[in-house]
Amino acid sequence: MACSAKRGRRGWAARACLLGIVVAGAWAVAAIGLVCAQDEGFVGVPGSVGGFESSDPVLTDEVMTGVIPSGQEWFLFGESERGGVYGWLDGGFIGNFGVPASKFNGPYNAVDRANEPMMNQVYLVAERTLPTDGSNGIGARTDLLYGEDFPLAMSLGWETNPGPRDWNSGEYYGLAIPQLYAEVGNQDLSLKLGHFYTIVGYEGVPAVGNFFYLKSYSYQFAGPFTHWGGLVNWNATDHLEIEGGLVNGWNGLASPYSAANFLGRVRVRNSDNSLATSFAIITGNEANDFSPLFQPAPVLAAANRTRYSLILEVRPADRWEYLFHQWLGTQSKGLADGGTALWAGIDQYLYYRVSDAWSWGARFEWFQDTDGTRVGLNRPSNPNHVPLPGNFYSLTLGPNWSPTGNFLMRPAFRWDFFGGPYGGPRAPYDDGVANQQTMLGFDMIQKF
Repeated sequence: MACSAKRGRRGWAARACLLGIVVAGAWAVAAIGLVCAQDEGFVGVPGSVGGFESSDPVLTDEVMTGVIPSGQEWFLFGESERGGVYGWLDGGFIGNFGVPASKFNGPYNAVDRANEPMMNQVYLVAERTLPTDGSNGIGARTDLLYGEDFPLAMSLGWETNPGPRDWNSGEYYGLAIPQLYAEVGNQDLSLKLGHFYTIVGYEGVPAVGNFFYLKSYSYQFAGPFTHWGGLVNWNATDHLEIEGGLVNGWNGLASPYSAANFLGRVRVRNSDNSLATSFAIITGNEANDFSPLFQPAPVLAAANRTRYSLILEVRPADRWEYLFHQWLGTQSKGLADGGTALWAGIDQYLYYRVSDAWSWGARFEWFQDTDGTRVGLNRPSNPNHVPLPGNFYSLTLGPNWSPTGNFLMRPAFRWDFFGGPYGGPRAPYDDGVANQQTMLGFDMIQKF
């Protein structure tokens, strides 16, 4: 399985994988024990330590999949009991102290432009949710995204096609439809069919679903962003949620190398949501060649690609939240010698809510791109591209300011540094000459 990676230079990743399995087992036993004889709502009630999420606009568990909290004070197109039409505008600026000539923030593929304004998302949602009274019904949703974030929201065979059939001719601004699905059922058991965001990972495409403007490496390079297929959601109890289904691989409607992939997630939490854990996985055949820039290239073939994500959430007091995210990915036949490509890492987040308007956050992450197959999958003109094998670290600090339910500002400081191995053909930052970079920036989100 994923943990049967090669020894030696992959030792850190193997140990991280083992740690994840051990911690997951211990945590799940403890959490399941806390499930017994509880009957609270799935999100902690206000006033309890688990109420941190219910009162914060960006820290609920489902925002990465596009489920947006209902804290808005006004809606441009009117407010509907079961969805409606709504959206947001998101734009910002990142000052890179290295002043790279290419104006790229190293190998990034999201919020990647340095020292120039960015319009990241003009986002529109039209949806009808399932009934909330316990009855069965039919729902549907369509998401439309325009802006600099469009590449990570596109699908092969949908927006991305060879030649003139490609939706977007530009590199920096384009259009994507990251979600287009129907669902049937009720709030306890439902089936979703169509195009939807992944459930593997922590951060997500919608700007309103992330605490930080600058995205983690694991968001950018570790896993998929969207899927086409079917997914069943079952709230087995008030404390246990199970999701599972089949999808057509990673970010694709049609590909000659993709096959049916299993996609699944289990989340368990205690009575007041102060302690929770989730495990998500996607596994199945995918094309083993990530990029034509990765050399020496493997012989193109369909082979198993697996990525899992383990999340532990702790809310020790009504203003604090700590989140631990350990993950690992493998691609069979991903190397020229037929070996398995490996990438793994750990993200840690700490949040503190000062008031209804102010929250502070910190994130420290480690991303090991063992073979250089993942970090640097970015825009065509970015010179900081694959292969960049080694260990990547980042520290991000900053507040969120939300004076109203419709406006959010996210200033942040970020320091990236490369931990080796050194001696490669180029360094990851400042167009190939630096092993670290420092950035300071912000964005503003206006919901409507």
